[in-house]
Amino acid sequence: MGPLRYAAFRRLATTYTLNEFGWGFGTVALSLVVFDHTHSALATTALWLCTLLVPALVGAPATARLDRTGVRRALPALYLAEAAIFAALALVSSAPWLPLVLLLAALDGTLALVGRALTRAAVAATLKADGQLEAANTLLNVAFSVCFAVGPALGGLVVAGYGVEAALWVSAAIFLAMTVTLATSRALPAAHAEAGDGWLTRLRAGLGHALGNNAIRRILGAHAAAITCAAMISPVEVIWAKEVLGGSDGAYGVVLSAWGAGTLLTGLLLVPLWRRIPVVTRIPVAAATMGMGYVVMTFATSLPIGALGCFIGGAGNGFYFVSVIQAIQERVGDEYQGRVMGLLESLTAGCYGVGFLLAAGLTELTSVRVTFAATAAGVLLATAWMASLLRARLVPAYAS
Repeated sequence: MGPLRYAAFRRLATTYTLNEFGWGFGTVALSLVVFDHTHSALATTALWLCTLLVPALVGAPATARLDRTGVRRALPALYLAEAAIFAALALVSSAPWLPLVLLLAALDGTLALVGRALTRAAVAATLKADGQLEAANTLLNVAFSVCFAVGPALGGLVVAGYGVEAALWVSAAIFLAMTVTLATSRALPAAHAEAGDGWLTRLRAGLGHALGNNAIRRILGAHAAAITCAAMISPVEVIWAKEVLGGSDGAYGVVLSAWGAGTLLTGLLLVPLWRRIPVVTRIPVAAATMGMGYVVMTFATSLPIGALGCFIGGAGNGFYFVSVIQAIQERVGDEYQGRVMGLLESLTAGCYGVGFLLAAGLTELTSVRVTFAATAAGVLLATAWMASLLRARLVPAYAS
């Protein structure tokens, strides 16, 4: 627990955890607001695309603009704006106007993306020099795993017991607490920026720094391919659980719980095991584990087998993204951490959006099982590409 000795990391880890927790509440509530008042699957899909594709387009430029500002100023401002967005959504939830909801959702998705990127950069600036970055990323991954598993479930309970408006107010309160947590800290790192740099110049410099590094370029490319394919599962998973596996209304909850249990297994219990593997080796190992889970899900004919596939996939997911982040951060200079993390977050969001669209089109033309098979094949092919990262010339980390 070495990173927890640092006051700045304790604050950043707290807000990172609350951010994922608030996202769970907000996602459930927003989805229900849109669907309950439109009864349209198209409108719900539009909501998800607004929270993914819009941030993917503007997240990196926004990060380049804000990472020249001290974290103590930038992150509280972002979280205060998110608190205001959820408060506004709570006020209009009883009679929402869809264009306004979609606009606020896109804005919130962008703020959340920039917040994650700046948090990762601040953690690297705080702990990289002392050799504590990997331990810190592991703790953040554990926090994410727990919130990923329980956040939406608790959000659903609040919605069921107290209504959508209450869940949105809870989200607003969470982001307000995050604002106070960071605004009152004096230990957060300073910005790595020259006062005269414009955001476009900084964006170009960040892109050049990332794409000019062969290792980072290969990691980002392989990650984009894997995530685009993996994302195709999400939009049709509920159909797969109920129609392909013949489950009841609770089947979707079972497969999500199985996925969360697998994520928690590697996020909480198997940390000492996977941390012994070199970080560049972990990426294809984790992706291959997810791919094997998708293979089991593709051929599953019953709920228990389907849940087993979800568990395997979740186990790979539990250390995949944290390994990608660690591998990139090790190869990026301190000045560029925020901009490169913004690029990674934008790329991930965009790939999820593209994956969702591919899934919708492929399922409409063929079937859910074909979509699952395409997901499994795509992830395994991306894994084979990732294996090339093990070449010696890609392994060395950034030398400060």
